Amino acid sequence: MNTFLDVTAVPRLVVTHMPYKALLKSIGGGVLEPWQVILGIAGVIVICILFILFMWGIISFFTWKNDVMHGKNVPETQKSLTKTQHFILAASSPTIANNYKCVIDIWNTRQSEAGKQRAVTLYEWGWGKLTCENAKKCAEDCMTSGYNSKYEEYCNATSSEHLRILRTLWGFTDFQMKLLEEMKQKYPKQGMIGWDLVRALSVVGGAYMGGCMEYEEASEIALKACRLLQENFSSWDDMVGSYTLGYQFWRGKRKTDRLKYYKKLRKSWIYNIAWDTPLKETEL
Repeated sequence: MNTFLDVTAVPRLVVTHMPYKALLKSIGGGVLEPWQVILGIAGVIVICILFILFMWGIISFFTWKNDVMHGKNVPETQKSLTKTQHFILAASSPTIANNYKCVIDIWNTRQSEAGKQRAVTLYEWGWGKLTCENAKKCAEDCMTSGYNSKYEEYCNATSSEHLRILRTLWGFTDFQMKLLEEMKQKYPKQGMIGWDLVRALSVVGGAYMGGCMEYEEASEIALKACRLLQENFSSWDDMVGSYTLGYQFWRGKRKTDRLKYYKKLRKSWIYNIAWDTPLKETEL
């Protein structure tokens, strides 16, 4: 048998022609008419446009809130806040960074059903059923005991064995115990009062925005919390320092997100108000 390879042979490319409809059938398992292809492309384009508009709406919403906070787009009605209302807004700002809950509703959240529902969801995530009575109870607890009660027990411990028993009882981590000592060094008298009082402002802010508490009652509680802040601290930075330690204690780890937001906000119109501003019921 001859097994010679014919090296003189020239390879030839054979091109076969597939009909248009056969090609479409091989792609989708069925025959697509030209109008169906065009309709499909148009559908994809419409979906992309809707997605872009949706994302633009979300970005615009949060950009607007940020602009209001930083004074770039402050409505005239917000510029006319009384000094007492302005102070309450500034004192609430550490939690505003997280969820925009404040009795001084500069975003008109309460006018929107979606905004109200969001406030309800945020409140019930951390405080239980949103009712006026529950909100008043939680705010009162923050102003009279709160997390700071644990700090006071820590400070009153008489021995390392006493601290060990408290730690076991509370279920605290090494980090939380070290943070209690840090509070003792930095804020020996106040401890976590800053954290508790700002949380009280968040509670009544959420109750007001969620529609279960009227402005008069919510603002009176907020005024009480702000007066306690003035009694215990000497400046905005002083208050936020205590708040930040309490926030980290609650989270169980070092978190500086709210502190960074505060430092950014500190340069805005929100904090263009003196710490020792007289707070008056007539200005609520």
